[in-house]
Amino acid sequence: MNNDTKILFIGAKGKIEEKIVPENNYELKTLPISGFNRKNLISVLALPFKILKSLSLSKKILKEFLPDVVVGTGGFASAPVIYSAAKMNIPTLIQEGNSYPGKVTRFLSSRVNKVVVNFEETKNYLKRTDNVIKISHPVRLRLKHIDRTESIKFFNLNPDNKTLFVFGGSQGAKAINDCLINIYKKLSEKKINIIWQTGKNDFKKINDIVGNQENIKVIEFIEKMDYAYSASDLIICRAGISSIMELSYLGVASILIPYPLAAEDHQVKNAGNLEKANACIVIIQAEIETKLYDTVINVISDSKKLNILKENIVKLSDDNAANKIANEVIKLKNGR
Repeated sequence: MNNDTKILFIGAKGKIEEKIVPENNYELKTLPISGFNRKNLISVLALPFKILKSLSLSKKILKEFLPDVVVGTGGFASAPVIYSAAKMNIPTLIQEGNSYPGKVTRFLSSRVNKVVVNFEETKNYLKRTDNVIKISHPVRLRLKHIDRTESIKFFNLNPDNKTLFVFGGSQGAKAINDCLINIYKKLSEKKINIIWQTGKNDFKKINDIVGNQENIKVIEFIEKMDYAYSASDLIICRAGISSIMELSYLGVASILIPYPLAAEDHQVKNAGNLEKANACIVIIQAEIETKLYDTVINVISDSKKLNILKENIVKLSDDNAANKIANEVIKLKNGR
């Protein structure tokens, strides 16, 4: 893309994009759309009206902005925009990172010009496949490989110890945190460093429990995640596609604990896909109390196993993925 390219983001009102997009100096328009929440009757009843209003607003925004191409990333906010653009004969592309495509991707895949998928098996869930292209899910550009010695020093940890990094996303994961509270002492006694991103809700409780220990760093939120990844021999985390692709990009061994309430069980399917390729270890949340400690000890002490996991997960990554997707967008602009 050149400097003359104009980019407009369209997202859901009240969501995180209202903060992130303006911070990165892009224009944002919002729609009154929301996901389907079966537990909230008012939300369910209001959804048809939100969809109709979002479709109307989408058409208005598209007529005003006059895009050459419209790109969606599979979230519910992209549905009315992509649908409207397709109806208006504007070239469209959907990018789907998860192994099992979401409702929006499945619904719109046959209507758009191109669908970019991260996993080969995603094609099995789409009605149309002649418009499907496989390109790895891109990672944020600021994520870099850091020298392990520098990374260990950054966290002031013992370089002679193996290092375990535990996180549950920016908000943390209570089930993982609660399990680690029960086993962190035993892990520490095995001379394992622990970098523990707790999230905001559990930080005070965990920090009070753990206290100031030389080989355990309890942190609410880690800004420089590449340092944490690069310092680690093994990582425990959820199976969201962004986390998986960052593990892949930096080639780190992992134990994935899929979030059991993720939409359409997509985290379980993501993790299962990697497990088949011997690219991670998977423990379901219901079994972490009985399995996590032994699994960590067995894997982190087995250099051969760590190397196999690293070698296999890195195969999923492509440093040039963002450029490849951008090139597909440019092709659509040029009528190809």
